[in-house]
Amino acid sequence: MTEAIRIYSEMRNDIISCDLEPGASVSEAELCARYNASRTPVREACRRLQEEGLLQIVPFRGYTISPLTIDEYRSLNEMQLVLDPAAAAMAAERASDEQIAMIERWANYIYHAGEKKSYETFLEWNRNFHIEIAQATGNDIMVEMTVNLQTRLIRYFYLVISMASYGKDLVNEHQAMVRAIRARKPEQARDRATEHVIRTMERTSLIRIPQGGFRGDPRKDIQPARSRT
Repeated sequence: MTEAIRIYSEMRNDIISCDLEPGASVSEAELCARYNASRTPVREACRRLQEEGLLQIVPFRGYTISPLTIDEYRSLNEMQLVLDPAAAAMAAERASDEQIAMIERWANYIYHAGEKKSYETFLEWNRNFHIEIAQATGNDIMVEMTVNLQTRLIRYFYLVISMASYGKDLVNEHQAMVRAIRARKPEQARDRATEHVIRTMERTSLIRIPQGGFRGDPRKDIQPARSRT
């Protein structure tokens, strides 16, 4: 692992978990000290994070951690509602048996409600599940857009870390998508993906994002999601 990749990975995790707070300004010197690194690998890591929408470069001043805003979250939801069903339909037509096996592998992790590490693991498996579907389309632009979308969405999903136990529901929805892809039924795969996105939007509607967005640590302001009755 190169120094730039190490810094990128650690900094990405800190941004997603809000240890680097949304809207916070950080200088290059502060990042070098935080990650015990020289300027060159820090700059490389920051360029990559900027490309993923997690960081904003402020000329002559340093960097700003991208804020979490209601407008961005709505835009990401709208994009996911277009992108994920299209990717699932294309994967049903194009995926190899090996790719389908990989998609299924990432579909089966059930997190335990209220357990931080378990939910964090699920978020990574969920991200990999959707990216694997995109890769199975054979469309490089689809992959690039899905990686960017999932990376930005994961910050918002992290805010519902105390959400009620939807783990089995999510796995059931993922498995329904896998079955449609394996059966080579594009329209069914599209429908299952659409249902999954809509249900995810309903589950995460419990996120309360201020109109001006989060600046500072949003974890202090998030109301725990309520269990369904």
